[in-house]
Amino acid sequence: MREIGGYFPYIEEPDNKNHYLDGLCPPEGDLRFLMSGRCANYLALEDFKKQQPHPVAYVPLYTCETVIDPFVKAGYELIFYDFTKDMIPIFDESVLDKIHLISICGYYGFSGYDREFLKKCEERGICILEDTTHSIFSADGIYEGCTYVVGSMRKWLGVSCGGFAIKKTGSFTPLILPPHEVHLNMRRQGLAVKTDAFRHPDTVAASVSEDASRLLWDAELLLRKVYDIYGSDSESVDIIEYYDFDALKRQRRENYRYMLEHCPKSDAYTIVFPYLDDATVPSHFTLYAADRGKFKEYLSQNGIHATSYWPVGPYINLEGHTDCAYIYDHVISIPCDQRYTAEDMAYICRVLKDF
Repeated sequence: MREIGGYFPYIEEPDNKNHYLDGLCPPEGDLRFLMSGRCANYLALEDFKKQQPHPVAYVPLYTCETVIDPFVKAGYELIFYDFTKDMIPIFDESVLDKIHLISICGYYGFSGYDREFLKKCEERGICILEDTTHSIFSADGIYEGCTYVVGSMRKWLGVSCGGFAIKKTGSFTPLILPPHEVHLNMRRQGLAVKTDAFRHPDTVAASVSEDASRLLWDAELLLRKVYDIYGSDSESVDIIEYYDFDALKRQRRENYRYMLEHCPKSDAYTIVFPYLDDATVPSHFTLYAADRGKFKEYLSQNGIHATSYWPVGPYINLEGHTDCAYIYDHVISIPCDQRYTAEDMAYICRVLKDF
């Protein structure tokens, strides 16, 4: 059976550097590679705290607990902003006199936040931190007035460490630690097996691949306990600096466009982002499923590994936030990444039609 999704394999590095992240960092700024996205987030938050010892942050109600936890660990007071059902943030101008930092994100590659509100934040000297884990390859995926750009490449390619952090002006002041060796080795071992399984599927037993998946999940759970301002390993930096991002962007856009044009209409699901503009490089093909549990199980039975980003985290209170609660309850993402072609997208569409 065709398998689509799951952990990214390592690839052989191209011969030339891409200079992609270097190009996003101004000459007067600072680019650092970290072990993970939350390590990058934590670095930026600790750096900002040097100038604002008791910071108040305006953060998204729809997000992953691993995004919010660094704020809690760094001692920030949190105010949450809500969302419409189409994943557009609802910013409240009454908070402008209360906050010192706002955290924004372009969900699944689509940057739908209100730039006029962000300009008002700039005018008041409010720090703008953008988590670009979903939007790093979109032409409009970084708000031009942000102070910090953070994110992770782990959702985009096979890499043991994937965090990056950019400070637009000046240098990061916190000390960056060596990568956590236990976590790093777990990631390396698990991804090595996944790479063999991807390249030579007939030679890797299913049980071995499943063991690797468990090891990688254990590595994730460990990271939630131990993360700090851990730097990256040199091997991961090389992969990120040499990866062919132009091909990545081109294939993802082609795959997403194919899905938009051929995805069968159904009462069982709704496409969250039904238009692909010229700027966006999607991270996934994201839907709202009427019965997500049944839908996800059906996809799995047909070899499609869909993911629900994210479960409701411990810091999230959805009382009175109907649209945001709907997102959490129904969202599901299907792979459309550079590993796959139009033939694979056609297979997904056939599976959706049968559902």
